[in-house]
This record gives sequence, structure tokens and C-alpha cells, in this order.
Amino acid sequence: MPWTKLKNIVLVILAVTNLCLLCIVGGPAIQSRRLLSQAREDAIRFLQNRGVQVEEATVPRSMDLLPLRLERDLEGEERSAAALLGGPVTAESRGGEVYRYFNGQGSVQFHSDGTFSAQLDPAAFPLGADRGADCLSLLEKMGIHGSILEERGEELIFRQTWEGWPLFTQQVTLVCESGGLASITDGRQLVGQPEADPTRQTVSVATALIDFINGVSALGDVCNCLDDIQPGYVTAVSLSGPTVLTPVWRVSTDIGDYQLDTVTGGVTRVS
Repeated sequence: MPWTKLKNIVLVILAVTNLCLLCIVGGPAIQSRRLLSQAREDAIRFLQNRGVQVEEATVPRSMDLLPLRLERDLEGEERSAAALLGGPVTAESRGGEVYRYFNGQGSVQFHSDGTFSAQLDPAAFPLGADRGADCLSLLEKMGIHGSILEERGEELIFRQTWEGWPLFTQQVTLVCESGGLASITDGRQLVGQPEADPTRQTVSVATALIDFINGVSALGDVCNCLDDIQPGYVTAVSLSGPTVLTPVWRVSTDIGDYQLDTVTGGVTRVS
């Protein structure tokens, strides 16, 4: 048999073998995705049959956010403070796992529970016509990204994001005075790189929907319409352990906003 024909036969055999292996390995995954998609559709239909208006496009197609955890990084906090203050800083331990970093431009203080604040010289942090954009640029120097939620006179409310997802509990107030940023108060920020938490896992989209409607009922409320679902994270810090990031849904309804813990299925009202 000519070598060219033999080579073609070998290539065909290899292609068929690879296709079979793909079916063996990928088949269960494909079937699992189909089952999850079908369960999501069934859950949406279940809510609709109970008189709850919900558009299919409103419901996330999958659980994209994983439970995370973050160990405190003291060196990272110092680097962030130096980046904001524009130069080397002096570190001061204030007891109780509280650390303050300062130089001639101001000071930044971090607590073990995630509380974060700064006292700044407004002249060293001038703000232009777009105060919000300038404040975001200053925070980005620290590696903190997010958005301005609201402006209240000389105060701007900032919320942090992680890889574009909102961190609902990580907010601070930016105080402007004399044309510059004077302080950062009343909130928490996340400094560092979160990692996957293998000890926890989220429920499916279908289970989350059922947990939500049952949780609302358990609170004594009657929900007739799901207007919006926004995935994001909330954080919790223990005195001796890491910061825990839990994926949640913020659900807007006709009777108010709720938060669904997509790990435990718990539902709470959002004020």
C-alpha cells in the first residue's frame, strides 16, 4: 500500500479516536448543562404559575460567581497606602490589628475587620470639574476599583467591585473640601487578591429561584414580580480567620429589594 494512502488512513483513525474521546469526556458535561438549563426553565415556569411575573431574560443563565476567601495582606495594605499618598510611608501599629500608614500627604488606616479610612491634605489631592472621575483615579492607584453610587453635597458614596462584580458591603464615603479630597470614611474596602474557597459551593439557578420565593414567603411578604437580579458579593470577616466573600443575588421586586445567599439559600430584606 502506498505510504500516502496509509498515512491518510492513520489520520482518519486518529480523528475518529479523538472524536470518541471527546464524546466520552465531554458528553456528561454537555448533558449536565442541558439538565441545568431545563431545570432553570422549569423553575421560571413554576414562579409564573404561582402568579410571580418574571421574564426569562431577567434570570441569570448560570452561577458565574464562586465563593471566595482572602487572607489579610499587611504588605499589600502598606503598598496601597503608599500608592495613594504618592511616596514612602511610615507604618504604625495602633494595637488590635490596626495599622496606620502616613507621610506628609496624609494617613491611611486599615483594621482587621476590613474597615478602611484616610485623612488627607486636600491640597495634595486636587479634584477637577469631574470629582467622581478624579476620586476613582485616586482609588485605582491603590488597586481599588468601583463606581460612584451617589453624590451628597461634598460627599461621594463609592462602592468597590471585583473583576467587574459589585461588592455590596464594600463602600466608603469620600469627603471633598477646599477643591480636593480631604478624607475617606465610613466603610470597608478589600485589599488583595481573593482565591476560590473549595469548602463552599453555590446552588443551581433553579434552586436559587425556589429558595428566593420560599424565603420571601417565610418573611411574611408576597412578591408578584421580579424586576431585576444583580449578582455580586458580600463579605464577612472573623477575628482570627480570612475574609469570606459570599456570592449573592440582589433581587428587585414589586414590594422591595431582597438579598439571596446563593450558598445557603437564605433570604433577607435590603433596606
